[in-house]
Amino acid sequence: MALVFAAAPLAATARMTARLAEFDWPYVVAADGGAASALAFGFQPDVVVGDLDSIDARVLAELRRRGVAIETHPRDKDATDGQLAIERALRTQPASVWLLGFLGGPRLDQALAHVLFLARVGTRAVMLDEHNEITLLQPGTSLAWPPEPNEVVSLIPLTAEVLGIQTHGLRWPLTGERLQLGDTRGVSNEPNAPEARVSIERGKLLITRHFPG
Repeated sequence: MALVFAAAPLAATARMTARLAEFDWPYVVAADGGAASALAFGFQPDVVVGDLDSIDARVLAELRRRGVAIETHPRDKDATDGQLAIERALRTQPASVWLLGFLGGPRLDQALAHVLFLARVGTRAVMLDEHNEITLLQPGTSLAWPPEPNEVVSLIPLTAEVLGIQTHGLRWPLTGERLQLGDTRGVSNEPNAPEARVSIERGKLLITRHFPG
């Protein structure tokens, strides 16, 4: 698996810390200033990618002292540092890629662009922050999980349409149904069983889990 850190702020909440403690020896990529978050959570990047315009000079010096690989890109480029970092992580062919620091920052445009970029990721991708966890569901796949107290589940199409949606363990079920891009029918569902499960036949679907508080 691979972890990718971008530069949006991340707080070391109990849930976030516990979630990251589940990962043993991941391949770690940091997008520019995301290197500071990686170090703060105890992960030394295997490589730092970007134009280095947002990384603190002291963090950069520490990374170089540790011998961390740094792949510098020009500021005038055709992709964000976040996209470059994701693509760099995918080159290792991980079973899954976990993306942190891509949500919740002051740049809504970057957050939206990176969420939509998930449609181009061919492996399991999960984007998370302190209060949200977003999983991209690929065609013909499913996701099952034990819900947390009071979590809110939303199903958001990332392609023109998503077909054959089946849900179990949610208050408002979908049974072999279709959602089209822009539909809000799948927003704000509630788990009502010890296990929630979502599967699809065609298309790409974002499963978002929101954890209030």
